[in-house]
Amino acid sequence: MTNEERKNYYMNRNIKLYPFYLALVWDVLFVWTISTLFYTTVKGLTFSQAIMIDSVQTIAACILSVPLTKIFAKVNSVTATRISSLGYIGFLLCLIFGKTFFSFAIGAIFLAFAYSLASVKVPAVLNKSLRLIQRDKDYERVYGKGLSIYYCLEAIAAIVATYLFDLNPYLPIYLSLGFVCLSELFSFLIKNPEKFQESNIIITPEHIEQQKIKTEKSDSFLKILSSSFVLVLLLYDFVFRGALCVDSTEFRLYLQQLVDNGSMPIWLFGYLFAIMRICMGLSSRYQFKFNLKFGLRSLIIFVGTFILTLISTSLIYLFMPQSIFKMVLLIVIMIITCMLRQPNSIFLSNYMQICTPSKNHEKLYALRTIFEYLGIAIINMLYAQLLSVFNNNLGYANLVYLSILALPIIALLVLFIRVLIKKYTQKYTIIKPEYTEDE
Repeated sequence: MTNEERKNYYMNRNIKLYPFYLALVWDVLFVWTISTLFYTTVKGLTFSQAIMIDSVQTIAACILSVPLTKIFAKVNSVTATRISSLGYIGFLLCLIFGKTFFSFAIGAIFLAFAYSLASVKVPAVLNKSLRLIQRDKDYERVYGKGLSIYYCLEAIAAIVATYLFDLNPYLPIYLSLGFVCLSELFSFLIKNPEKFQESNIIITPEHIEQQKIKTEKSDSFLKILSSSFVLVLLLYDFVFRGALCVDSTEFRLYLQQLVDNGSMPIWLFGYLFAIMRICMGLSSRYQFKFNLKFGLRSLIIFVGTFILTLISTSLIYLFMPQSIFKMVLLIVIMIITCMLRQPNSIFLSNYMQICTPSKNHEKLYALRTIFEYLGIAIINMLYAQLLSVFNNNLGYANLVYLSILALPIIALLVLFIRVLIKKYTQKYTIIKPEYTEDE
């Protein structure tokens, strides 16, 4: 088998295995549904301390993203992903053996390390594998399929974790540790794309040009940010992703209120979040077909739907008395919001792949992680302040929150689309994309 044949064989195999690879390495399973309960009932932390641990992870991820990108710039993508799994293991060991807030904060830093490194290197594995065999147009489809499998696993994990927690609070943690070890083993089935970039023995003018581009020094983070396209993309992601994550916080608070007043049993948590994860998985799986039909209008539909759901939830909280019908309505609206989150993120990733040089992709992944985490942290803080001002009245808090964020989201979306079309019309192929089906 020639080197070219080996490259085609292994890169096509990478693409076929990538959805399962992403599902296993993207995050820790069996933990998130019971994490707050684990901190408060098993480890004796207060609710505010449990929330502060999430803040520690957010801040640490923002701080670590850029240094980790530089430190691991020369490390092969798959190898770096294996190293990131050590952060997940450190986080889980801190959960098992930790006894103080400080020890759990250390665990949150391990988790930030793992996620920051994985958010740069895991997409790079797919991106480089596709580029080597000229299948760049399949990024959105394959990545979305991987996220759909991940969310289906997470849905099953949410239900299983609640039952295991009743038997023994540590069982979900042990099971999660086992899945991390499984992801490490599975990663050895994936070939490092960089190996074939370096060993291609067919010398052509195109190959020489590729090598020239490869050896060219990548742009600095500040130079990347000087691009109007990149800056608008990151600012849009900052505001809209942060706003979407606030909805999850609000829904958890609503469910907690139902549990506190006896309107809902706590075990129902697992099933509700499982349903939401399945819906997120389905939307991730089939988002490319939605984009195929609507193109850039997809983002406009997402933003418009999100604003309508926020108005609806505000009115329901303000004017509808507590009942089963009210709970069902809010659950349906929350499911719709969940279905917006990942397709929006995948579409932005696709635009980023097409409209920026490949040498800058990993740095752009890192910048995007920073902006998303900052958006989540800052907008969550804004929402928390509104809840405090309105004495936990979700309806009034939502209306003020909407009035503050709706205009920036719409303005940034319009600006992003205008810059994209103006600067990248010749490169832009997403309006009528084509996809290659795996054999």
